Amino acid sequence: MIITFALSLGLTPFFRKIALRSNYLDSPIGQLKKHTAPVPYLGGLAIYFSFLLGILGVLILAQPPDSPRVLAIFVGGTVVALMGLADDLFSLSPALKFLFEMIAAVLLIFFGVQLEFLPSHPVLGWVLTVVWVVGVTNALNLIDIMDGLAGGVSVIACLGFVLVPFLGAQSYVHLIAAALGGSVLGFLPYNYQPARIYMGDAGALFLGFVLAGIAMGHGYTQMNIVALCAPLLILGVPLYDTALVMALRFLKGRSMFRGSNDHLALRLRALGLTVKQVTGSLWALSALLAAAAGFLVRLSEKRALVFMVFFSFAALVFTVIVSSIPVDEGAKKIKENPFRIFLMESPAAGRKSGNKKAKRKRNF
Repeated sequence: MIITFALSLGLTPFFRKIALRSNYLDSPIGQLKKHTAPVPYLGGLAIYFSFLLGILGVLILAQPPDSPRVLAIFVGGTVVALMGLADDLFSLSPALKFLFEMIAAVLLIFFGVQLEFLPSHPVLGWVLTVVWVVGVTNALNLIDIMDGLAGGVSVIACLGFVLVPFLGAQSYVHLIAAALGGSVLGFLPYNYQPARIYMGDAGALFLGFVLAGIAMGHGYTQMNIVALCAPLLILGVPLYDTALVMALRFLKGRSMFRGSNDHLALRLRALGLTVKQVTGSLWALSALLAAAAGFLVRLSEKRALVFMVFFSFAALVFTVIVSSIPVDEGAKKIKENPFRIFLMESPAAGRKSGNKKAKRKRNF
């Protein structure tokens, strides 16, 4: 973690300079863009290359027993990162992005990184694995709408996967989680408000994919079967935000595939909180959920069930309160592809909506 942190801390300003020189900037155009000046992309490449160098160093020097699974997550993450970079540069179609994410998920399955709670129904397990990987990958992408938010939540999730389910954990999980956490932590000082660089789709989708792979490598159910919910808690903020946005759009009779201000972070901003206050609050919520996951995996069956019922009720009350917060409805006017799959919404759907023509004119 220390090595990847140092690498990321040094590589992030390097890629920032490249973005500035190539004029690869996110201009504040569109209803969903809240920044006031152009901000360079390519921060995701700093995260990726820091992770790459750290993992390759461990594979060469230590040769862990789970090397094939480490390589599977690394190669799949590379596919997703390259696809995200291509989307940042050229705005790929949602269908093509979805296809590449499915291919990366199948690669994980081929090397044994998959959901294993349905051993008697392997095909169903494969399908659920693909759904899980694609869902988490894009959930992280969805919350990348505020300075430092996605990065901080990812660091906390990495710590959660290292510290929470210690029972039956496979060694590659701790290795990858620590390497990824360090890579993102080194990027955060440059991404915290006021952000000097964004991670873009290349970074957000890469983080989501690797976290989805990490989540499937732990043994959660040694004490109780309800502990299968532990990864849902550790990744609770991005998964909750995705569910909240889709549900609110549906209830309002609005297309679920069109950008809006229904995100949890933007609703907290509507209360008058600053960006730093919102980010800090959601970081704290992520830490609380990770701690709850650690508590859950160590309970008896009955206590775990009661705990999750109570937690679900609290989440329902929280949803009622959050959904009642009035937000700017100007986002209704944002035009996007009506067939856009909600899993494909980019880290700042609004960033790209008004900037596609400018991207075509850039020379790289």
